[in-house]
Amino acid sequence: MLTTRHLLAAVLSLATGFAAFAEDVKLKVGDEAPGLAPKDLMQGSLPDLKTEKGCVVVEFWATWCGPCMKSIPHLNQMHKDLGSRGLQIIGVSDEKKKTVREFLDKKGSAMAYPVATDFEGEVATNWLKAAGQNGIPCAFVIGRGGRVLWIGNPLDDQFEPIVRKAMTGRYDPVNREKMEPGIKAARKCVDVRNWAEAYKHYNGVIEQDPSLALDVTIERFKATLLKENNPKAAYEWLTDTARKRYGSDADALSEMVTMIVKDPEVTTRDLDAAATIAEVMGTKGGYRALETQALVASAKGDLTKAIDLQTDAWMNADPVNKASVKRTLDEYRAAGKRSTAKSGAAASGS
Repeated sequence: MLTTRHLLAAVLSLATGFAAFAEDVKLKVGDEAPGLAPKDLMQGSLPDLKTEKGCVVVEFWATWCGPCMKSIPHLNQMHKDLGSRGLQIIGVSDEKKKTVREFLDKKGSAMAYPVATDFEGEVATNWLKAAGQNGIPCAFVIGRGGRVLWIGNPLDDQFEPIVRKAMTGRYDPVNREKMEPGIKAARKCVDVRNWAEAYKHYNGVIEQDPSLALDVTIERFKATLLKENNPKAAYEWLTDTARKRYGSDADALSEMVTMIVKDPEVTTRDLDAAATIAEVMGTKGGYRALETQALVASAKGDLTKAIDLQTDAWMNADPVNKASVKRTLDEYRAAGKRSTAKSGAAASGS
């Protein structure tokens, strides 16, 4: 029979175990990433953990690990798709240099990203052990400025979406948690149609970190547009915020324009406002600025301008994105031909 004394002892033992585990976990999400100095760099170069562009993935793997073999093609594809936009990946193995070299030579270009060995285990101690991780593959997603944003298996379904958000500064669970009270307060005010207080809370959240709060910016815009039913105020606020808060964030500006043009919830589309926001991107947006301006021109029905802008975007796009930009260009050209044929048929009929 389990006595009260035995039950208390069991609870104390369990608590002691949890406390010991907590002491072992010295590296967690939100902390600054440890240094990265593996024994041997087998290919590529060490990433800049404090990068201000994109993000870094540090993955621990081994040649004998079956799941690691499954993660390599996925990481290769991400490196190919996002490398030009700032994604840095490095694979770290605790095996001997010879073992890893034989694997790389046998597989040829199987690993397209930098690879290093950590035979002494110092890196694994500072990363895996410190984070309480006892299995591989294990990936650490490091955000801008060098903070750990996520720790887990790169085969996890949420891994790539998190990396893509981190690339544009839109994933930071620690700071996002700090924003939640303001977001909830804003929504409560919207529910009772207290617009002044709602916008005060929304604006306070956005000011904390505009990149991380892009979805909050869009939510605030939609509250004015759809719930307050004030399109003029909604678009004036959005264009002003785009200039003041997102002038150097091409991804955010592009997302705003795409929302105005394509989001099914947006029933009142101010394409002039969309054009203004697209122009804020300027030359800083590179080919994406041209592509965004082409989207607006197409929405306005000016397919000639859309084709010209999209052609320039295609010519200036990086190799990884050329194919997708070209597909959109082909769509505009096809729409242009249909429009011309339709006009010709109407003219001949009259």
